[in-house]
Amino acid sequence: MPMQCAFCGRENRPVALFCDGCGAALCADIGTTSMAEAALQPASELFVGRERELAALDALLTRALAGSGGAAALAGDPGIGKTHTAQMLARRAAARGMQVLWGRCSEEPGAPSYWPWLEVIQGWLDSHDDTAVHRALARAAPALAEIVPDVAQRFPNLPQLLPTTDPLQTRFRLFHAITEFWRRAAQEQPLLLILDNLHWADASSLRLLEFLAPDLGACHVLVLVTYRDMELSRQHPLSGTLGELARHQHFTRLRLSGLSRDETALMMKLAVGAVVPPVLLDRVHGQTEGNPLFVSEMTRLLLQEQALEGAACGSSTASPAGRLMRIPEGIKEVIGQRLNRLSVQANQVLTCAAVIGRSFDTALLAHLVDELDEDALTGALEEALRANVIEALPTAPGRYHFGHALFREILYDEIALPKRGRLHLKVGRALEAAHRNDPGRQLPALAHHYWAALPGGDPALAVAYALRAAEQADKLMAHEEAVRYYGLALQGMDAGTSADAVSRCRVLNALGEAHAQGGEYLQAREVFAQAAQMAKDAGNSHELARASLGFEAASWAPGLPGVAAARLLREALVTLDGGELSLMVQLLSALSRALIFSGEEAQAMKVLEQALAMARRTNDPSTLATTLIATLSARWQHERTSQRMDNAEEALRLATQAGDRLLMSQAAAWRMFDHFELGDMESWRAGLAAYERDADELRQPFLQYVGACSRTMHALFEGRFAQVEALAQHTLQIGDRMPGLDAAGVYGVQMFTLRREQGRLPEVAPLLQHLVTATGQANVWRPGLALIYAELGQLDAARGEFNGLAADGFAGLVHDGVWLASLAYLAHVCCTLHDTDSAAALYRWLAPYAGRNLLAGTSIACFGAADLLLGMLCATMGREEDAERHYRAALAMNERQGARPALARTRHQYAVMLIARHGPGDRQQARALLEAALVEASTLGMASLRTQIESCRRESTPDSAAVDYPAGLSEREAQVLRLVAVGRGNRDIASALFVSPNTVANHIRSILSKTRSANRTEAAAFAIHHGILKPHARSSAGAEQDWPESTHT
Repeated sequence: MPMQCAFCGRENRPVALFCDGCGAALCADIGTTSMAEAALQPASELFVGRERELAALDALLTRALAGSGGAAALAGDPGIGKTHTAQMLARRAAARGMQVLWGRCSEEPGAPSYWPWLEVIQGWLDSHDDTAVHRALARAAPALAEIVPDVAQRFPNLPQLLPTTDPLQTRFRLFHAITEFWRRAAQEQPLLLILDNLHWADASSLRLLEFLAPDLGACHVLVLVTYRDMELSRQHPLSGTLGELARHQHFTRLRLSGLSRDETALMMKLAVGAVVPPVLLDRVHGQTEGNPLFVSEMTRLLLQEQALEGAACGSSTASPAGRLMRIPEGIKEVIGQRLNRLSVQANQVLTCAAVIGRSFDTALLAHLVDELDEDALTGALEEALRANVIEALPTAPGRYHFGHALFREILYDEIALPKRGRLHLKVGRALEAAHRNDPGRQLPALAHHYWAALPGGDPALAVAYALRAAEQADKLMAHEEAVRYYGLALQGMDAGTSADAVSRCRVLNALGEAHAQGGEYLQAREVFAQAAQMAKDAGNSHELARASLGFEAASWAPGLPGVAAARLLREALVTLDGGELSLMVQLLSALSRALIFSGEEAQAMKVLEQALAMARRTNDPSTLATTLIATLSARWQHERTSQRMDNAEEALRLATQAGDRLLMSQAAAWRMFDHFELGDMESWRAGLAAYERDADELRQPFLQYVGACSRTMHALFEGRFAQVEALAQHTLQIGDRMPGLDAAGVYGVQMFTLRREQGRLPEVAPLLQHLVTATGQANVWRPGLALIYAELGQLDAARGEFNGLAADGFAGLVHDGVWLASLAYLAHVCCTLHDTDSAAALYRWLAPYAGRNLLAGTSIACFGAADLLLGMLCATMGREEDAERHYRAALAMNERQGARPALARTRHQYAVMLIARHGPGDRQQARALLEAALVEASTLGMASLRTQIESCRRESTPDSAAVDYPAGLSEREAQVLRLVAVGRGNRDIASALFVSPNTVANHIRSILSKTRSANRTEAAAFAIHHGILKPHARSSAGAEQDWPESTHT
């Protein structure tokens, strides 16, 4: 009768000694077995050592049971005991009430995409009834049904998922659904998921693990992976995955080393029932370095060679044969000797089985050994079973798998290449015949075996199945696997098919699209460039258009210049028939975007007008709506604001007419961004709430990211700083999972804005210095670095960065999503440096935004009313009436929309201007502004601004012992005259008093008039004669020391 495992409950074959599921021993006492039986038992099943590793893993189990899960990795050489250690942990987890699920990665490349994940998901589904499954799947069911057939079969009436325009978002939706499924499943019962031999996993499975990892810390799931670290190069996909996992605090990596001498002695003693002689033990331990599988195989070999007869009888010495026997040099050699003990027929059968893979079934194997009858095949398999080279799978009659992957590897490597190809061709034909009516699940295996049969096999079939496997992988969002299969198809074409250039071009374009869908944009560009050249040579306009569109998208997504894309798109447009309107519209829209990213804005707008005119001729609402939305991204073109808003309204109306909810959400987003820019916060809040509902219902990750990003921006805008960091981190977690999206850059801008408002810029200064000097992001971050220098008082450094950007009136700044943010930063720096010429240039750039908010991007950060910066720039230029007009507009707008940080800064800057102007009633008004600004800055925790305000308050406070200066000079004029008398020029005086040179010039004209002096020399003599050089309590040194803190920053 079947042997049931006491740990995992699995029923095993009657003759099994150990559980096929978890590895637990099924026999009562190994000591009762005979010497011959002991020789046939795998000594590695006798678990020895690993106390430190298991203690660490036990601690992770405890945390997972408490709801703080994580991921752990067991690494080491082949045979070191990774799987066995995982089995021991599985027993402990089961004993503590956790459900254990195994996913084993297949070493042969023909496994289906996501294979280890499919195994663990299917294992969970099989162990629960429909009610529990429905509860765990919830809204994730439609997405999981796309890759897990059992879900669709158990719940046939699932709603259809809305298609997305971006394959990366489609995969995000799938991965998010799987993550949510595991989170809910673990609420039913805590989970231990074991992914064995991860070094063989397909790249798409690795991407899923990376996606799942950040959420493990907040659920009852521990994921344990095992892998061979000796096989990992820097180019191996797993290397990147391990790097991603290492970023998370809840990831633990453990490397298994060899057993100690004492542990080796214990392992051999348990295997043979007696102490092994020290001399022989030293030789075994020295040669095996404590590798458990090697020790196990050596022990088996010594028993079979009768080299341990004395030890087995209780003698302290082994036989002479044991002393003279040569110890094999490596584990492969000792396994080879084990295989040599099998009959020729058994080795022949096992060699053919190795071509099929780690697991195989007798029906398929029979096609490879057709010279053997059924009895001979059965006898060979039974011989291999007795030798524990293979094991039967009790849940699948007629199926077997090799006891260890090394058995299969050694057998496979020994097959001569011509024979190997012939055997793979046989496997392919047998699979094809067996699954002719429904080859879907077998497509990866068919593609692999027909490809492995080349060059002597059937190239046409190799190409056909590779293409079908690639298309299947694309549908499953396994884009990395699609890349691999398209690559196999191209190799098949090279191996001798009669495929023409157009067919090859189609495959290249499909390969480029798979690269792009997986976020590998640089590789995609290279492939699209090859496809475009091939299409041009073949004169195929459609494939050229396809390659050009793909190249442009792969250039735009990572933010690369659009020059090369524009050239390709123009070539494609020339070759197209004018009647293909939809394709022409796509090419023109892409060309306009490429031109924008090439710095050719004017030409881009002309092309876009062409695209719109042509889109209207298609009479297709979706095409026209898509084209209209393409016109909305150039938000820095203030002269097109009215047209942009009209386009957004029309796009929304057309998308509604077409019934395209995704397109409706995209159009609504642009209208929402306009509401924020205009300060219509009531409409913005309503729009964001609707947008977030759509994002949730449509399961669109990018929409969810924009919603989260907008929430973070609004918290910054209103001064809810305590919430910002968590909101920004949440936004980053969503965006970080979508390749090609610069979520880290967005997070950096939001955290920079937060730290500035908190007065904590010194914390980010080193990072910005690194980004500017050591990366390719200098132009993006240089304005921010200049702002840091200015606010920290490092004016020379600030001037150095600022002057480099101010050339040609700031014309070198790239007009992109952060252009306005750069202008905002530079306006602050300009006012700190009192650079009147640059202030005029910046004012011209920013003046069209009067009455609006200044945004970084569409939903990254907001600087409040643009009138604040316009007022500061006017004050710097000495245009005090204009400055006051802008300050009053900024006060009204920022107060109306609840922009508390911007309101505090506006009050402060307005007060600074009033104090400097020193007109009737200015000081009294300044004091009121400063009092209100101080309360706001203190409440919000804006430390740096509070310091500036307090300094300004001291300057604005009237002196109880005010000095009457001769000739009616004011206190400020006396300060200026004092500096003139000691030989300071206008710029130096402006810097000392933190006013503009124009303001100093105005003061000097007034001084010359009041003192009836003809020049500065006479004015200096007047100062000396009337004792103005002598410091007074409030009118000289003390006041001047206060003023430098009252800056325009």
